[in-house]
Amino acid sequence: MAEAESLRGVLEPMVRAGLSYRAMADALAGVGKLSSTGRPLAPAQMGRILQRLGLLGKLLGSDQAWVAA
Repeated sequence: MAEAESLRGVLEPMVRAGLSYRAMADALAGVGKLSSTGRPLAPAQMGRILQRLGLLGKLLGSDQAWVAA
């Protein structure tokens, strides 16, 4: 959970912007955030990270961006 929590500040704006899991994973890979195996995160991993952070199925911020659960 600590690893996911360390990404909250980066992921919340991506969720607000409506980025796909693939786009989020690509952006994280671009700044060197890789999986434990040294590969880019898979879209399914992004979904699990967002779920752990409670960022799925919630309204985020004043722009009312909705992330489907």
